[in-house]
Amino acid sequence: MKIQIKRPKLTSYQVAFLYNPSRFTVTEASTKVGKTFSHIWWIYEQAHADWNKENYNHWWVAPVYAQAKIAFNRMKAKVSKTGLYKINESNLIITTPIGTHIHFKSAEKPDNLFGEDVYSCVFDEAPRARKEAFYALRSTLTATRGKMKLIGNFGGAANWMHHLKDKAQTDKEYAYFKITAWDAVKEGIIEEEEVLQAKKDLP
Repeated sequence: MKIQIKRPKLTSYQVAFLYNPSRFTVTEASTKVGKTFSHIWWIYEQAHADWNKENYNHWWVAPVYAQAKIAFNRMKAKVSKTGLYKINESNLIITTPIGTHIHFKSAEKPDNLFGEDVYSCVFDEAPRARKEAFYALRSTLTATRGKMKLIGNFGGAANWMHHLKDKAQTDKEYAYFKITAWDAVKEGIIEEEEVLQAKKDLP
C-alpha cells in the first residue's frame, strides 16, 4: 500500500528541532509557539517512515492522561477521515495502515513506561513530569536506539529537563533549543500585540 503524506508548513525553528540529527532534542518553548503541533507531526512521520516493520511502536507521553488524550484527539481528527487507520479509544492507540502503532501514554506511573519495540518518543510537557519517567523512557529506547524529543515550557533553572541543556553542550547525542514568543512573532504564528498585552497581564 502506498500512502502519500504531505508535510505541513513548518517554521524555521520547527524544522530545526524536528530534524536535528541528535538522538535526543530538548526544547524549552513559550506557549502557543507550535511545539505540540509540530511534534505531533514528527511522531506521525516517524510511524510511517520506510524503516518501520509491522508492530513497531511510537510513543507520545504526557505528564497526565488528560494531556495525552488531547494529543490523541488532535491526531485522530486528522487521520480518521481517511478510513485507513484503526482507532483504539479506550487505550489511546492509533494503528497506521502499515501496521505500526502510535500510543498516547501518561507518565504518572514511570514503571508503566517500560516496553518493547519502541522506536521513537515525544515526551510532552516533560518539566511537569518526574525525572523517573525520563529514566524509564530512556531505558525503553535503549534496545532500539530510538529517538526522543522532550518539550515543555521553562520549568525553572533547577528543573531536571533544564539540566539537560548542560548535557547538550558536551554530548553530541543531545541538542538544546530555546524558543520564545518573539521567535513565533517573527514567523507569523503570534501577533506582536498579543505578546505585548500578555506581558502586561501575566507575571
